[in-house]
Amino acid sequence: MSSTTVAMSADSTEAHPRFARAGEVISNLWILVALLGFQAYVVAAGLPVGHALLALIGVLVTQVFPGALIWRTIRPRNGWLLEDLFLGFAMGICVAVPAQIIAGLMHSRIPAIVIPLLVAAALLAIPATRNRIRDAQWSPLPWWSGFLISLTSLFFVSSLVDYSRVNRLSWGSGAGTPHVDTYLHLALASELLQRGPVEWPTVKGATLGYQWFTHAWIAHVTAVSGVPLDEVLMRFMPALLPVVAVVSTAMLGLRLSNSPTVGVVSAAGAAALSRGTVFGTAGTALPLTPLSPTVGLAIAPLMAFMAVLAMRWRGHARTGAWVALPVLTCISTGLKGSAGPIVIAGMALAILAMLIWRRRMVLPLVVDLVSVSITLGLTMIVVYRGSAAGLTFDPAAAAAQTPLSGLLGGVPTWKMQVVAAATAFGTGMTRALYCFALPFRRQDRRDPVTWVLIGAVIAGAAPVALFYHPGASQYYFLMTAIPLAAVGSALGAWRLYHALGVRERWVVLIVGIVGGGLFFYLPSVLTGGTVGHHQLHRAVAQLGVGAVIVVACAVLAALAARHRRVVVAIAAAAAVVTLSGVFAVEKYYRTAHVFVPVAKPIPITGYNAVSDNEIAVARYIRDHSDVDDLVMTNRHCTTPIKPDHCDNRRWLVTAFTERQSFIEGWTATPESTNLEPHGRDSITMNYWHPDLLALNDDFYVAPTAEAQRKLWDEGVRWIYMENTLPHAKTLEPYATLRFETPDASAWQLNEPAG
Repeated sequence: MSSTTVAMSADSTEAHPRFARAGEVISNLWILVALLGFQAYVVAAGLPVGHALLALIGVLVTQVFPGALIWRTIRPRNGWLLEDLFLGFAMGICVAVPAQIIAGLMHSRIPAIVIPLLVAAALLAIPATRNRIRDAQWSPLPWWSGFLISLTSLFFVSSLVDYSRVNRLSWGSGAGTPHVDTYLHLALASELLQRGPVEWPTVKGATLGYQWFTHAWIAHVTAVSGVPLDEVLMRFMPALLPVVAVVSTAMLGLRLSNSPTVGVVSAAGAAALSRGTVFGTAGTALPLTPLSPTVGLAIAPLMAFMAVLAMRWRGHARTGAWVALPVLTCISTGLKGSAGPIVIAGMALAILAMLIWRRRMVLPLVVDLVSVSITLGLTMIVVYRGSAAGLTFDPAAAAAQTPLSGLLGGVPTWKMQVVAAATAFGTGMTRALYCFALPFRRQDRRDPVTWVLIGAVIAGAAPVALFYHPGASQYYFLMTAIPLAAVGSALGAWRLYHALGVRERWVVLIVGIVGGGLFFYLPSVLTGGTVGHHQLHRAVAQLGVGAVIVVACAVLAALAARHRRVVVAIAAAAAVVTLSGVFAVEKYYRTAHVFVPVAKPIPITGYNAVSDNEIAVARYIRDHSDVDDLVMTNRHCTTPIKPDHCDNRRWLVTAFTERQSFIEGWTATPESTNLEPHGRDSITMNYWHPDLLALNDDFYVAPTAEAQRKLWDEGVRWIYMENTLPHAKTLEPYATLRFETPDASAWQLNEPAG
């Protein structure tokens, strides 16, 4: 038994077998209740109950089942049912993504179903893996662990409700406005479902350089269950990921500590804590949001990635577990580009630490780092096509995107930029403060996992102060690191809990709660209110007041303690800053957050307006066209205007025809970010082939035989005509009307004569 296991044995569940087994059943039932509860909401929000069941069954059979078998061949003999299910789900993603790539390229859904089942069959047929699967045991968990973990998932309810009300499956008799990126995700998923990762779906010939593994997963769920893509993306997935996120985070904490308490605290830290702040601003900053399906789906593979590293370095993993490292590197990075880099940064820090404290571990870490780094590089080349998607090193511009810059109304001077950047980095680290308690214990100092967690959270917080992105996507590094920060802090807090006496524990807790409230509210009260535009002096004063509060609380805690006063003072100071994040969340739900009302119908010409009629026309084309048919559209902008420096984030036609567009919206393509790498210019830049855009748009207004032939030669076979823009009364004789609604119509391009 390792020193880590021994240290945590005080929290192991060694109850009477009958009661332990009953507790295990109850614990698991709580997780099931949470999962079904989230699904029940999205059923009420429009997902047919039969489709919810089909999607769940599809995921269980083709992802969780083979993934759990894989996980049982990797992990030690002792484990937990929830670990097998949820970290097994992570391994199932590693099977589903390549299966769907093959299925898409073959234009068939059969491989998406067959390949995962063949993987499961092979694992059960091969004697070595079958024996490992059979020998793996489940240890019981106390009943309260599942109950408390499931409670943490409730912090995601408000974002799910808001998302569901904005992104509707049906718009009724009028028109509505989905979130501007929702149909882009749908278009990418349709590309992976119908054709595989061939090219960017909304512009012919554009490079598919993006974190499209998530969209392959969405397509896989559709392929194996038959549930439509929009229902998977906008209902099933947002209801699944909150439970997956908290349970997989808890399972990493449990695997690293053998402590159910650490697992629960890890989940709570990831879901219930906002960044600590002295500015009194409300916030949640959860590790996932339905608006970004990529960041949420990457959590489980990232937790599995960390667990495999820990099992290998601690000598717990089974032979051959190293194979999972490059696979998980590729999958987690392909799901979200920020996942792999922060772990590599942590591994580099671990190597430096081992050079000092445990040199015999250096070679194994270097070998793993080389394997992971090579895989990351190949993933960036193959999946992202070498594109940074507009992310650039620009500290001054990064400072302008920080929360403090928003309060100040901009940061034009270098002093303001330094304060804003440093504050963004510091607040980004507040969830991870207790990670830094780990190196003070010899066993943890010699454990590479300690340094990977510390390095990863630093690498997650640093980009917000150093890098710029038109859409502020550098903050996804911070979001990606939240579960790792929560796990590391839970481990550090658990160490401190066992190092302190009963009196000292209460002192740290009470001072932390009271001091956290003072840290959050008092600075703005003493300095005259919330920071306003150009009030850098007030911001600095509030930071100073916060520092005084932390020092005062540390001194007070030391005086109240009887033993280990220095440790108590440091622990209390960290508690003050960390728990101020609780008050930020409390203020968010008390004052800042009101559920988004169900939107009333808007004019069809409104911003990003979408109607059921428009969707019906797109679906008609989907149902009556071949997979490789090219579709053209006369709408490229969020508002129906001439596409000259307009906001061209329009992707409805590609999303619902599930076909490649000739030219629809070109924002987010690698070409657009390469041409306009700074600012939000990539959103409003003109298309880089104006002759093709003119060919496309002019045909709707004045169709000619010459344009017909050119479009045919480009591969266009179907024409989507939206009535919000000028158009000819008829496209005949060059195209044949196939389907018509008041808002749009579908035309089939006729083959040119001769």
